Amino acid sequence: MTTEDGRGGAAIPRWSPRRWAHHRYLWWTGALVVGGVAVAIAIGRDTSPGPGIADTGALAVLVTVVLLSPFLLFGAVHSLSFAIRRRVHDDVRVHGVGQPVRAEVPLPVRGVPVWPRPEEVALLRVEVDRVPDAARVVDRAGRNGRHRFVETADDALRLRTGRGWLTATDRDGVVRHRATRRALPGRHRGHWDLELDGHRLRCEVRGLQDPPRRTLVGPDGTAWLLHMGLPTLFALLTGRRTGRPAPHGRLPEDLAPDAGAFVLFWLGELEEHLSRVRSYGQEIGAARQDDVADSWAGHGDPDPSETTTHTTPTEERASA
Repeated sequence: MTTEDGRGGAAIPRWSPRRWAHHRYLWWTGALVVGGVAVAIAIGRDTSPGPGIADTGALAVLVTVVLLSPFLLFGAVHSLSFAIRRRVHDDVRVHGVGQPVRAEVPLPVRGVPVWPRPEEVALLRVEVDRVPDAARVVDRAGRNGRHRFVETADDALRLRTGRGWLTATDRDGVVRHRATRRALPGRHRGHWDLELDGHRLRCEVRGLQDPPRRTLVGPDGTAWLLHMGLPTLFALLTGRRTGRPAPHGRLPEDLAPDAGAFVLFWLGELEEHLSRVRSYGQEIGAARQDDVADSWAGHGDPDPSETTTHTTPTEERASA
């Protein structure tokens, strides 16, 4: 539904399952249900007139399900309670319709060597309000190293990033867009304040869960939903290049294309740093903690005076 002022969205109950961070508890609950159905079928197939279950197969199914049921029940309860505790507080009642934005990671060109790195690498191509290639994020070599830019047909903004902040400045050094993390009580919690040409949006990050979407809330309470565009199960199993994340969502209509590209690039950076913190000790080479990733994930206060250059997942995928 759409209201007269251009905003849309229906009221969503505060504790609706759709508002929880993930749905892993459904897998455990489904396993319990499947086990119950298997027991019912096994018992039904036992046609012996005497008491008890004489059928060996039915007895084996019954014993297996009985032994597994406590673990399945514990998993369902634990996942459900974890989802409630880590659920992002985005209980909004009005979702903005706005303009659609979508980004894609350009596929590498076959036969082109990845080293030495080319003079320019496109990290994101952004479609704004159904206008293809309205903006793009590029990594370009310069005299003082490599720099990232948000480019449109009219302007180019330089991206700078550090511990818990991201800015886009014009040629005169004026900050056009800014994203800053503000710490909240607790570990890995914080508010991200986005200033986009005078517009203000806020996003809350709570915990290290991998939600399917991020909610930006405006000063008037209107919510704008962003999705990371996770790859399909088929793409993950086959390892296809088309399985790369493609962030997309809705933003206010009066935002310029460079602002939309800035928001999607910030979303990719946020998900990358959260993934890095989650991978500590789980992957080879990820045991050493990264101060920048810790700060983006909500651990430690950001230092606006420090500028750090680091490799993003988008850059790694584009140069792979």
